[in-house]
Amino acid sequence: MYRKRKQLMELAVCVIDALAVLFSLFVAGILRYHNMSQMMGAENMQELCSMILVVHIASYYFLKVYDGFFQRGRYSELILTIKYNIVLVAGAMLIGFSMKNVVFVSRLVMGYFFVINTILIWLIHIFIRNKDRVLHWSKRRVTNLLVVTTKEYFTEIQDRFEKSKETTWNIMGVVLLNNEENLQELNGVKVISDTEDAYLEYATLHVVDEVFIQLDAIQSKEHFLKNMILEFEKMGVVVNLNLDLFNLGVTGEKRIYSVEKYNVIAFSSRLFDYRMVMVKRLIDIAGALVGLSITLVVGIVLAPILLLESPGPLIFKQKRVGENGRIFDFYKFRSMYQDAEVRKKELMEKNEMQGLMFKMENDPRITKVGAFIRKTSLDELPQFWNVLKGDMSLVGTRPPTVDEYQQYSYYQKRRISFRPGITGLWQISGRSNIKNFDEVVKLDLEYIDNWSILLDFKIIFKTILVVLRGSGAR
Repeated sequence: MYRKRKQLMELAVCVIDALAVLFSLFVAGILRYHNMSQMMGAENMQELCSMILVVHIASYYFLKVYDGFFQRGRYSELILTIKYNIVLVAGAMLIGFSMKNVVFVSRLVMGYFFVINTILIWLIHIFIRNKDRVLHWSKRRVTNLLVVTTKEYFTEIQDRFEKSKETTWNIMGVVLLNNEENLQELNGVKVISDTEDAYLEYATLHVVDEVFIQLDAIQSKEHFLKNMILEFEKMGVVVNLNLDLFNLGVTGEKRIYSVEKYNVIAFSSRLFDYRMVMVKRLIDIAGALVGLSITLVVGIVLAPILLLESPGPLIFKQKRVGENGRIFDFYKFRSMYQDAEVRKKELMEKNEMQGLMFKMENDPRITKVGAFIRKTSLDELPQFWNVLKGDMSLVGTRPPTVDEYQQYSYYQKRRISFRPGITGLWQISGRSNIKNFDEVVKLDLEYIDNWSILLDFKIIFKTILVVLRGSGAR
């Protein structure tokens, strides 16, 4: 029976880390209060432990601590551990503040806890990855592997499996296809004939836990593979068929999906965890509701001032291009005269941007009130309605106009593969100082390739600082 070692190991690491969190919390409490009785009297330890364990589980999966666990280096592990503990302490302090009548969270205890837990978790993770070498374990479970491939791929396969820190593999035989040289051994591994009787007899007489298959032409070997997989399945042996069909030489991702009962491999530059996408959407909804309440107040104050200077609608509506080319109505407080779109054609020769965007210093189409609300970014507030509707996100890429989008190259189109946002990397990188559209595209793609909830919060925080300073906008 196939055992999900990865899931079990992930659960084990999560539980070990939870024990480390509780240990660090008690040590931090004793350092603060000097003895157990005083600590128990000052802190509601039962509630505090329950709270921090909940935050631990959320932080652990929120930051995907186990992803790439056995591939990370010590420095990368330390950085991730620091991030994890920042989220852990911040979450505990936030919940503690909101439940101050139930649980008291000492800032000094949290400070000690952060230092102790960071060091302890980091050392535990380093130990887990190197436990066999550190403890000199010789009798450990070994997974016997039978490889089915051609001579040209076997050396690479052997090297990868032997370097694994997660599982101890023993390649005990290779079914060599197209063995025209009649090899009996390859790189110290016994070669088995690709006839059905030969490999089934070998698997019956020897301990075979799993089979790994890598072929170039799966379709041409369809009958062979069907027989092999079905026979090993009858034996109760796990068969792993390598679906990395193309060596594309790119950093994209590949995952297996079921599409209308077809089993397919999805190729994409970035495949997102649907749970994190749902969290992002919940944050968008919460942020949009807060933003719309601010928009209402600002709109009541702004309307008479703006309309006195320039008659026309308070809200400017424009067609913009959203995720994967969807057209939506984009809203802003009007900062230009009503004929701004017509006059834009006359001003194109004064465009300061290289590429498809239009930017102009001292744009004559902007009203005096419009210049102020642009400087303070108040003109962006109605976009919270776009966020609530789902056309936009709080953080994302810049939504292009329809005429910009129609001139995109295939490479530039990738920037709209993600839901556009009110703010993003471009907005916090001194957007008025960027004169080349390719730089905008580069920043948008950097955001897509590195997206995480934590990155969104960083951008939101930096956006607030940029708005308060009044920098980067005009």
